[in-house]
Amino acid sequence: MSATKTEVPWYNQRPGQMRSSAHDEDEGSHDRVYAGRTTVAMTVKERIETLAKPKLSRSTLSYGPSLSWGNQQTMWELSNAAKNTEPSERILLLAQPKRNLSTQEDLKPQWEYSCGRQSPIIQPSGAARKAVNTGRIDQLAQPKNHHRNYTENRPMYEFSCGRSSPVEGPTQNAKTAAERERTNQLAQPKKVHPEHQASREVQTIPTQAARNTRPTERLEQLAEAKKRPDGPFREPEWPVSKKAMKAQSTERTRELARSKGLVEGFQGNRNVMWNVSKSAKQAVATRRVEELSVPIQRESMDHVQFNPDVFKVSETAKKAKCSARIEELAQPISRK
Repeated sequence: MSATKTEVPWYNQRPGQMRSSAHDEDEGSHDRVYAGRTTVAMTVKERIETLAKPKLSRSTLSYGPSLSWGNQQTMWELSNAAKNTEPSERILLLAQPKRNLSTQEDLKPQWEYSCGRQSPIIQPSGAARKAVNTGRIDQLAQPKNHHRNYTENRPMYEFSCGRSSPVEGPTQNAKTAAERERTNQLAQPKKVHPEHQASREVQTIPTQAARNTRPTERLEQLAEAKKRPDGPFREPEWPVSKKAMKAQSTERTRELARSKGLVEGFQGNRNVMWNVSKSAKQAVATRRVEELSVPIQRESMDHVQFNPDVFKVSETAKKAKCSARIEELAQPISRK
């Protein structure tokens, strides 16, 4: 008896795997090709049923035992055989705790001879105090001598820019040197300008004369507050006199009162909304207008992206010659 081939459900098929012929006959094939890959599309009914299913909560999914880090609990429960078994020598060796190096006895050798650590202060022994140096130690203890051509950098230290001068006592010649008129002139401190006035203090003390003085009559007049009458004031509306009613304006007044007119040929702003005329409503488009109104049919990007020569200029376009009108329009505008 031949083994029957089990059909894979359409929702478990891979994107490159074709759907079964029975399903294609019932529902119709909606497979599409995107970048060389075949994807299986659902029907509207199947898609609605898939979207109608509630989303599974990740809290209900089990990825293993629930662990609490930081304790001594095992990930999996130990069996009785694992609890009763005897460890091997290797396991006992690995189970030994690490040696504690915090004690002074264990730390001293490591502190003395380790790299990058400072040397401890150790009291020399009696034998080291009574020992006699060898010739080699005396030779190494000698300080390094300067080169025979070495000269001390003292002049640069004294007169170089940015360095502090050394403190030296004056020489005997400098102590017994005679004074010069120019040296005494330069030694004088800078004097203040004869018209210099020091800064005035913020708070000034009035003089006794200012305290005992009396204001003049003019100052007392200016110091008086402005007198404002309490009323009665004129009403905002008052009757117009008969002479003012019968008065006639002059020709000049009428000329000045005339409003400024518009320029000849002026057209006002067109309204944003206007009524369409009957002739425009009943107009019939010409054959050329209908031809221009047809949209351009361009290939979709699903097909254009596989064409390597889509942006390549054809040989005919390279050899084409523009018309006289295009040459005329291509000329730049000559500005003076």
